[in-house]
Amino acid sequence: MTQNKRPFSILLLIVLYSLFTLIALWRATQYASFDILTMGVLPVLVGLLIQARWAKVVLFFHLGLQTLVFVALSTTAVIAHQITPEDVKLEFAGHNIPIALAVGCAIGLLAIQWWAALHLKTRAYLNTQGISTTA
Repeated sequence: MTQNKRPFSILLLIVLYSLFTLIALWRATQYASFDILTMGVLPVLVGLLIQARWAKVVLFFHLGLQTLVFVALSTTAVIAHQITPEDVKLEFAGHNIPIALAVGCAIGLLAIQWWAALHLKTRAYLNTQGISTTA
């Protein structure tokens, strides 16, 4: 089997999902937190690396789930800010993180992932014959 050259958009997704996987493993070991949003990055990363037939489905499922969670949390934050603005804050390891920075990073990460997933070369790469996971 010849390996197709990975386009930049796939390489970008692999780098992002490798980083997400490291964060997920750290979170799982530190906080014993196992959820679909955290551990769902593993099948996406594996699918992209081996160019599996199911990688496209898993990628879009996980990306849709991330977007849905972002919208739900954003809506909750806006409602909470309307009720008690002084209680809406984001803390990590004792440090206050500006809400605008967190929202900007989240939107940026989602936009990059959607761009890479919908890129023409990404779709062509994921549609080509990769490793078959069936007998």
